[in-house]
Amino acid sequence: MPSARQCHYRFVSPVAPLVIIWALSAGMVNAQDSELDDEMSSVDVTAKATTDATNADEAVDSEIGPGDEGWIDGGHDYASRKANEMTQWVDNFFGNDERDLEQAESRLRLRTIYNWDERLENEVKFRLGGKVSLPQISKRLDLVFRGEDMDDFSDDGVEDPSEDRIGLQLQVGPRDEIRKHRFDITVGFGGSGPKPGVKYRYQDDWARDVSFRFTQRFTYDLGDGGYGSSRFVVDKALRERELLRAYTRFLYGEKTDGTEWSTSLSYARGWQGDSGRVGATWLYVGADGQTEPYDLVKNYKVGARFRRQAIRDFLFWEIEPSYNWRVDEPYFDRDGAWRIELRLEFLLFDNPAETIEKQIR
Repeated sequence: MPSARQCHYRFVSPVAPLVIIWALSAGMVNAQDSELDDEMSSVDVTAKATTDATNADEAVDSEIGPGDEGWIDGGHDYASRKANEMTQWVDNFFGNDERDLEQAESRLRLRTIYNWDERLENEVKFRLGGKVSLPQISKRLDLVFRGEDMDDFSDDGVEDPSEDRIGLQLQVGPRDEIRKHRFDITVGFGGSGPKPGVKYRYQDDWARDVSFRFTQRFTYDLGDGGYGSSRFVVDKALRERELLRAYTRFLYGEKTDGTEWSTSLSYARGWQGDSGRVGATWLYVGADGQTEPYDLVKNYKVGARFRRQAIRDFLFWEIEPSYNWRVDEPYFDRDGAWRIELRLEFLLFDNPAETIEKQIR
């Protein structure tokens, strides 16, 4: 029989970061940043004394752009656009493979990863992530490669069975709704044969500087049965090159330990060094666990990622130290352990004429 200490674990709700971000966004009627003020001040809202109110409104609308409903709506659209740009910059710079799969152009990331752990065996991995467009067959068809989930901080080494290392992705549905809704039919390739599946993505703005993204996958494996995964991401743009993110993932299937989950709250900030190379820092706290055969928080984790462009624009190095308070095996005591992960990444684009900064800004 396990001791009381061994069986007593406090369950942490995986939606806690979502609640935190929502509480922050509820009171975020702050003054707009200087960049927004500069942009809004460029709108010509003045008119001559002899110009009536109607002509003044038309002048404002013409400065904001066609299709906007006025000065206020134009300011809201601008703020939302800046929030989306910040989200895309962070994802592209740190290498979010999920985002890469939705890019219009081909994009691949080749990573060499070395893991050092205080209690577990050291590990060297090679990962290829991204996609290659296949316009000769169809403009909606891509050859996809899954690398790593930049937001998922679980360290048990288990691959997500709802995704495959290599497969095909076919976008379906109307293109005019792609900003909010996107549907894909997927086929993965594994040892048990083809793995058909579907993927749905929804994204929208909750507030002028808060965006929400939901991704749902279902995959059927001929050997292991069906699997599904749900991802929730809430981003709040703080200021230029600063982002606060809440992330939660659920994984469930015939051979999972009930519902396996991971959740995190993170802060990202971009910067530029003296040499002109771009860098970024990513600070996070997170946890992961399972619901069967009993509720268990397997790991509490706090860490940081330091990433920077290296000798060339397409080359990146990264170091990620973290401290983990985890249970390595069922009924074991929870102990702390340091972990360091080193990454070297080559970023490959379909159009080499475009620079990294043009692609990621």
